[in-house]
Amino acid sequence: MPFTVGLSQHIDPGIAVGEVVGRVLDRLGPSPDIALLFTSGEHARATEKIAATITELLDPTAFIGTTACSVAAGEREIEDDTAVVLWAGTLGFGNGPRARAVRLAGVPDPGSDDEALAAAFSDVVATGDHSLILLADPFSFPVDAALTHWADRWPQVSVLGGMASAAPMPGGNRVVVDGSVHSDGAAALVVGGSATVTHLVSQGCRPIGQPYIITSAEGNIVRALGGKPPFERLQRTFSQLEPADQSLVQRGLHVGRVTDERKIEFGRGDFLIRGVLGADRSTGAMAIGDEAPIGATVQFHVRDARTADEDLRAALEESTTAQGALLFTCNGRGTHLFDTAHHDAAILSDRACAEVGGMFCAGEIGPVGPRSYVHGFTASMALFADCDDAP
Repeated sequence: MPFTVGLSQHIDPGIAVGEVVGRVLDRLGPSPDIALLFTSGEHARATEKIAATITELLDPTAFIGTTACSVAAGEREIEDDTAVVLWAGTLGFGNGPRARAVRLAGVPDPGSDDEALAAAFSDVVATGDHSLILLADPFSFPVDAALTHWADRWPQVSVLGGMASAAPMPGGNRVVVDGSVHSDGAAALVVGGSATVTHLVSQGCRPIGQPYIITSAEGNIVRALGGKPPFERLQRTFSQLEPADQSLVQRGLHVGRVTDERKIEFGRGDFLIRGVLGADRSTGAMAIGDEAPIGATVQFHVRDARTADEDLRAALEESTTAQGALLFTCNGRGTHLFDTAHHDAAILSDRACAEVGGMFCAGEIGPVGPRSYVHGFTASMALFADCDDAP
């Protein structure tokens, strides 16, 4: 078995790290190609010692990790409790696959000019790299700027991951890179060569009404959809919905922007979902949580537990069986959204037949269309296939 995951909820961090390292050593042996660490609860405070012990005892080739409010391992999600998760794998033999961990320093001034920002995360990707797993501190690393830079410079590299979620303020999270622990910045696991990694994103929304073209907008303010105020378009859409969907609109409305305008018809997976922040009834203008480019096609969306469940299952239907899987799910999912515990981890483990490890995030990262974005209320997944079995 080329991948495995260890979980410990023992309150003593020394015993906990011993249990997860023992699991990996028993299944894989020493020096796996990749290892990811997720700590939560009281163990988040002991991340430095835990990471040092893993480095000493396991000696992974590429090792990253971070702190989270909740974690996932196998079919289980450990919400708002103390736990250690260690996910590890081997990518194959010979000179084909490769992986390395990269430290991305924090950016003191997020308002820096584009050139200064680009310098902070330029030396990451090398020739032949195709996948990047990013674990970032949300208070000190400009993920949106990094994703834009990487999409422009290395469009062949798919980026997926999540934002640390253990602390509500700067300096409280921890980021692990090859055993060293930092309170800012990000960690990147860069994978290249013949290693097979598939990135999937389930945004958990479904469209309502019909698509419209943005005909007037400024920044994130939409002033006209197909020549009419967006609030007027919403009122008409709302009046045609079933009562259940009207209730969902009242609880939280979203808008999806089409990522591939070459398509004629649009469905799930074709939209980048963003929240509707508010509307001005006097003008009919609407604010959304993203830029609103004129000429873009958008459609209103709703989200609920049933839709999120269906969307996750649909995303995994098109995936191949994997040996290992990473899960980055929103801290607003879990039992905050679903009636049953362990929802995302259990479905991913069952459908992909994979060893699952992961975390609940303060923002999820993954590709929609040709590039990656930061999402909310999303499940982002990386599926690793044994490269010896890959075509």
